[in-house]
Amino acid sequence: MTSRPDSMQILKTDLTPRYEKVLHGYLKDAAEEDLAQAYELGRKGFAQDIGILEIVSLHHRALAGLSSQKRDPDEIQRVARLSGQFLTEVFSAYELGRRSYHDTVLSLRHLNELLEQEVKRIAHSVHDEAGQLLVAAHLAIAEVICNTTPGMRGRLRQVERLLNQAERHLRQFSHELRPTVLDDLGLVPAIRFLAGGISKRTGLPIRVTSSLTCRLPAAIEIGLYRAVQEALTNVTKHSRARSVTIELRKKRGTILCTVEDDGVGFNPEAALSRNGKKGLGLIGMQERLNVLKGTFDIESQTGRGTTLIFRVPLGG
Repeated sequence: MTSRPDSMQILKTDLTPRYEKVLHGYLKDAAEEDLAQAYELGRKGFAQDIGILEIVSLHHRALAGLSSQKRDPDEIQRVARLSGQFLTEVFSAYELGRRSYHDTVLSLRHLNELLEQEVKRIAHSVHDEAGQLLVAAHLAIAEVICNTTPGMRGRLRQVERLLNQAERHLRQFSHELRPTVLDDLGLVPAIRFLAGGISKRTGLPIRVTSSLTCRLPAAIEIGLYRAVQEALTNVTKHSRARSVTIELRKKRGTILCTVEDDGVGFNPEAALSRNGKKGLGLIGMQERLNVLKGTFDIESQTGRGTTLIFRVPLGG
């Protein structure tokens, strides 16, 4: 990511001379082509991640050279009016960028809702339809057992045990794919159920604490559940942790969720920049939080464990 000092350096060395030249030209002739260039300056500033306050500061500096010149009141009003028009045109590029981002977020939110509906349908199909087939298989085996030799019965009992094992795995897969407890009871019970299943399979102790006392909006519950699910997947695959702690609480109108492990840690910038599964998992968490107007922070160092911090505003 580009740091603020780098943005300021780009601003001073790249945009400043051009901005002053175009603004002074517009104040002199009020030409439409200068307004078009003002928009291009705004677009360039937006693309370089230069903030609005920095643009305002640049605008004031560009006007400073004109303040020492003696002007009558009419001329002062004219400069104020034209400079305001120029700055408005610069900011129009920022407004278009903001609207485009807003539209993208809405599209991603709609896409996530569609994906969750499809995941829910698949989970129910796995649980209900596959379960019915397994029940039918059990009934068929039971019927065969009654009409076969003792030796064959032993082999059929083995098949029954395999079917029971498959049934348990399918039930677990269905619940993790889209746990009914998330819809029925909410985020905290769903995360506890998820943590319990992972602990049972891997032997990794996962402690879940929460001070939340009520249900959250469905979009927030789903988004945070998926983020925690991905975080725990990363822990079990990469961290070599001995324990994990998940905490959920509300702070000043924001839901705060942390996932902390005592594993080997990693370099967050390197992980986010790579194209492998680890990097894509972190990027996926970030995108889910972006849709909820939330933030995602990573605190990690090699050999010192990792803490993931998810913040989601309730008013989002």
